[in-house]
Amino acid sequence: MDKKLVEYIKEITDASRKGNLVFFVGAGVSRLSDYPSWSELVDRFYKRLYGVEKNENYSSDEFLRIPQIFYDVKGEKEYNKILKDVFDVEKSPNPIHDKILAMSPTHIITTNYDNLLDTVCLKRGEYFSVISSEEDVASAKSSRYLLKVHGDFRRGYKGKNIVLKEEDYFNYEQNFPLISNLMKSIIATHTIVFIGYSLNDYNINLILNWVKKLQKDSFHKPFFVRTDPSPIANENSIYYEKRGLRIIDAVRLIDSKETSYLKRYSTVMDLLIDSKENEWITNDIEVIDFIYDRNSPLFFLQYIRKMDLNHVFDFDYHFFEDGRVVRNKNKGFRYMERFFEIRDNNEIINLPEKQYGKFKAITSFFDKNGISCMLEKSNGVINFSLKIENPAFHGKYQEIEKYIKTPSKCIEDDYKKGFFLACLGRLEESYNCYSKVILKSIEDSNWCIHYLSQINRYWIYQTIKQFDKYFNNQGIIIFGKRFKPFSDEFISSIEREMKNFDINNLFSNMPYEFQKKYKILEFLSSNKFLYDDTVKLFELTNKVRSTMIKGSYTFGLSDDIKALLRLYDNLRFLYENYLWFVSYENFHQYVRNTMSLLIEKTDFEKSRDLDEFGSTVRGNGLYFSIDYNDFISIARTFKVDDIKNLEKICSINHIKFTEKEKIEEYIIRIAEKTIKLFSEDSINIVFYNQFISEMKSVLYFAKYIKLSECGFSKIVKAILFYIPERDLDIGKRYVYIKRLTENNGLPLSIIQIIEEYLIAQAEKHSNPEFKEYSPNNLFSSNFGALIKHFEKNFISKKLSEMTLKLTKENKNQVDFLFSLLPLVSTTAKDHLLSLKRIENIHDLINGMKLGLIEEFTSEHEEIIIKYLEKEKLDFLATRGKGIEILKIDYLGTIGILYFLKKLKNPKIKDFIGISNEFDFFVDPKNFDYKNFVPSWLKKYSEALLDEISKNEYMRPHIIEILKEHINNKKDKEYLKILLNHFI
Repeated sequence: MDKKLVEYIKEITDASRKGNLVFFVGAGVSRLSDYPSWSELVDRFYKRLYGVEKNENYSSDEFLRIPQIFYDVKGEKEYNKILKDVFDVEKSPNPIHDKILAMSPTHIITTNYDNLLDTVCLKRGEYFSVISSEEDVASAKSSRYLLKVHGDFRRGYKGKNIVLKEEDYFNYEQNFPLISNLMKSIIATHTIVFIGYSLNDYNINLILNWVKKLQKDSFHKPFFVRTDPSPIANENSIYYEKRGLRIIDAVRLIDSKETSYLKRYSTVMDLLIDSKENEWITNDIEVIDFIYDRNSPLFFLQYIRKMDLNHVFDFDYHFFEDGRVVRNKNKGFRYMERFFEIRDNNEIINLPEKQYGKFKAITSFFDKNGISCMLEKSNGVINFSLKIENPAFHGKYQEIEKYIKTPSKCIEDDYKKGFFLACLGRLEESYNCYSKVILKSIEDSNWCIHYLSQINRYWIYQTIKQFDKYFNNQGIIIFGKRFKPFSDEFISSIEREMKNFDINNLFSNMPYEFQKKYKILEFLSSNKFLYDDTVKLFELTNKVRSTMIKGSYTFGLSDDIKALLRLYDNLRFLYENYLWFVSYENFHQYVRNTMSLLIEKTDFEKSRDLDEFGSTVRGNGLYFSIDYNDFISIARTFKVDDIKNLEKICSINHIKFTEKEKIEEYIIRIAEKTIKLFSEDSINIVFYNQFISEMKSVLYFAKYIKLSECGFSKIVKAILFYIPERDLDIGKRYVYIKRLTENNGLPLSIIQIIEEYLIAQAEKHSNPEFKEYSPNNLFSSNFGALIKHFEKNFISKKLSEMTLKLTKENKNQVDFLFSLLPLVSTTAKDHLLSLKRIENIHDLINGMKLGLIEEFTSEHEEIIIKYLEKEKLDFLATRGKGIEILKIDYLGTIGILYFLKKLKNPKIKDFIGISNEFDFFVDPKNFDYKNFVPSWLKKYSEALLDEISKNEYMRPHIIEILKEHINNKKDKEYLKILLNHFI
């Protein structure tokens, strides 16, 4: 096949693939459905006008002049009658109409008046806005146009509805300005293929002159499908190409004896429809050139996803999540296989210098994006690593701040600075930075940076709006004052600038060349970003759950690992290309869903019953483990409550944690940033709100890492001394540190830090009005018990000295240090006990916990009865009024003491009815177990659970409740309680 023709076919098919192809359809196509050609239509006027047939061909002027003469001589009525006679007939679309639609044109332009194209579009479900009059332009409902530039007969068979006679052409611009401009705009920005015209057609000459005048030096030559029965003379071919037409001569593609116009049209259209660029590849040089041409526009991006490469190569090959490649739809030359053969066999040395450079560039591009080999050459080995360079992902805030202060060398540096400014909560500066980059990128014609900056500025704008609304509403309740991080002038300015900005139209508004090169980035210009991935994750989740329910094994790359690799693709794409969408809840939810699935599946695999050989079988031998990147992904996207929910349904201790040193470095960076943030005189409230969730999740999830003593101490200092009370009350601080001791113990250096905290708390209690706030009923006294658990002989010299200085006037401090009694010296204890009388329920329960009270005296029981009487009065006063009083509740504790027979006063039973938990322990026989709350069991000691399991009234009910809860709730703690104590 002629090399020039091959290039023509490549360009047309590429335009079709990129959504930039337009067919300009003439009368020749309608002629195949028995409508008259232009010359046959003019014949009708000529015969009626002169009474004879014309013996020679019409000149281009006569095509227009004869209908005009007829109209002037015979009048409008006779003129319209001919139009009705010719066109008011039923005709059916022909195969060429279907073949035109099969090429997926973005628009269709036609000079035909008939409705054949309309009909075939509707039959195929292709929805084009049909535009044949000026009023149609404004009412168009689809962004794809069937543009009938010469009108049609939808409004009646009248000459005024179409363009045919001479004055129609001469006055066209005046009569149809909107259609004319729309047509010119489409022609100027798309690849045009003329079909159904002859080369001497007046319309072709007119349109060519239009396009040349519009595009000037950037004139994009249209294509012309020629279907004449004899080949075009070489001289004429050169002439027309000089005028700007690239001719595809149908007769040269088929047997020269073939005379059917339909056959010639079909030959060209079939060639276009069935053609793929790789069909023209025949040697190594063409392999390299083809792959390079497809990839090179994307070299600018720091990373692209595997699914995007599927699109880049038109699904010739499938690029798996793990980087392996398999042949898919490719039926032509095996170009990807050959590329890897050249690489693996070191045949690169045989390539010419130009292709050598291209080959190295492709190899570097594939390596950067994790493309490893053809599937059949992989030997089942998966080599995958997630390498993200962006310091924002790693929480390297010092590095980010340094980068912002460094002078920019290029526009790409400024683009990155916009992202980093947003990471630091400096959203106004970020927005303005992107605005400058957008303007500069136009000057530089750097459309990729322009497009990505528009995307980021839009999402920064959305973030600013969210924060502005937050600080004007619930922010006041949370912080106790109104923060105003953005001036009214700035908010007003960005609202004006972004008014009616539609991100969904951003890609389609970009220059044609950009759209052609970066089609894979179109998904960013959509509010449905990640929609396909979310659907895919839902499918994979269902498959994984089905596998778990059936207890089956997976061979090959399992669905949960596919989900992980797919997540990594998106994660790296967003971070490496500095896209602010990475901060959005939609993406965070996607990460949470994926990670939760992986952890749940791995926990299931490691918990399943042993096989008959005494070992657990897993088909593919792959277990998900939490590495450095996974840990960061969880910390940055999971809230503490999300981690808690995950721990309910999974034993995360079953999951292996790798790269622990790197994870610790990350945890320490976050702890150090916390200390620095809350040590400064003023605080960036936007950054604070962005950072606080990550910080709390990191410190909460750090439980699973064995830390160095130095790292552990930094974390404990951050928790105890720097995080504000509103974000971490005393009870939560205790929970965080107790979790850390599970994997790290409690070294003396950490005990000393806790000791300093307790001293600071004791000093606060010098204020008689000061009280510790803790909704979970965990206080500083719990730190004392924690220290004693790990260091039974620890005595605080400083707390002892403080205690010895107390007098009865220091009642609040006496009460506080009484709760820490085990930590002070014997002398200090004696002094404290001389100052302290047990006079209320709090003192009594605390004294019991401290071991000061082994048996309850009548005086103690009197305190308990008084407490119960007060609680009963409070209960009666608030019953039915929807009032809930937040306070420390000892009713459950008293019920437990009665159940364990440590309290024997019969009056206790008089208070049944004021608390369900109290009733459960005091009268288990008559207790209504519908009121039992299963979560009570989680806080009970192992010894108490054993006693409950022995009770004849409690046991059967609790077993049924646990079974029902295990079936309905994914919470493994209930299963453990059932197995350990009731079965």
